[in-house]
Amino acid sequence: MKFILLTLVFILSLQAEKILLINSNSNVEKYREVVKSFGEDFKQEFKTIDISNMRQDEIKEYLYDEYPDIVYAVGNKAYQYAHKYLPEKKIFFSSIVNWERLPLQGERFGISNELHTGIQLTLITSYFKEIKTISVIYSTYTADLAQGFKENSEQMGINIVAHKIEDTESTDFDSLIKSSDAHIIIPDPVLLSNEEAIQQLFSASRKYKKPIFAYDDLFIPYGAVLISAVDNPTIGRQMALILKEHLSNKVTAKIHSPIGTHIIFNKKEAAHLGVDFDKHILSITTKTIE
Repeated sequence: MKFILLTLVFILSLQAEKILLINSNSNVEKYREVVKSFGEDFKQEFKTIDISNMRQDEIKEYLYDEYPDIVYAVGNKAYQYAHKYLPEKKIFFSSIVNWERLPLQGERFGISNELHTGIQLTLITSYFKEIKTISVIYSTYTADLAQGFKENSEQMGINIVAHKIEDTESTDFDSLIKSSDAHIIIPDPVLLSNEEAIQQLFSASRKYKKPIFAYDDLFIPYGAVLISAVDNPTIGRQMALILKEHLSNKVTAKIHSPIGTHIIFNKKEAAHLGVDFDKHILSITTKTIE
């Protein structure tokens, strides 16, 4: 009987899928938070590798030697290497801005790093009752995201002024900001590739006393009034659940919307701009900057 039990354990160990978590950079706080909460909730055995200080040939050799059945890639760098060297494997991902630009051939599953546009607009209208027109800059890469804002805004009495750009040099930020009540920054690679353009956008915001809303804490030093972002620990727990369901042969969606929200309200900047806001809604704010 003991021999049979040992044999069964050995067979099951051979059948168990080998899981590898690849962290793009453990020095990045949002990645650390995701990895930590994932590890706390996911009880099955898995390995973790931080590739931030590894050369490309070292990463390649490690992935070929390890050759996992399932990869969880945290961050863009981790995903790109997993997709390149393990294209035939199942790859799960999170913490990647604008995931639509990823190569997604093969079995790929992920959690979007952007909140649903309807949720973002609901938060904005909850804080700022007087805002009726919001401008947004997009390019070919983020057309779907801009369209999402337009579609969801119609039900809320909000007018989205979507301005498509090919480059940032020919964009009149002053006119765009001046013609709307507020502006929302989306993770568009054309806009974000130009630091000077971001500075011009916020300069126009202060000039015309119009608030800017964004999707990441990084925009707070520039003067963003409201940040509505994914909650990183929740992302880790959500991915743990998705992987558990996958390993139990449950059908899972290819791309999941994040279920946790992290809200920062820059009360100091709102006061500087003279923007009225609903003080009762502050109770749902994760962090308020006085």
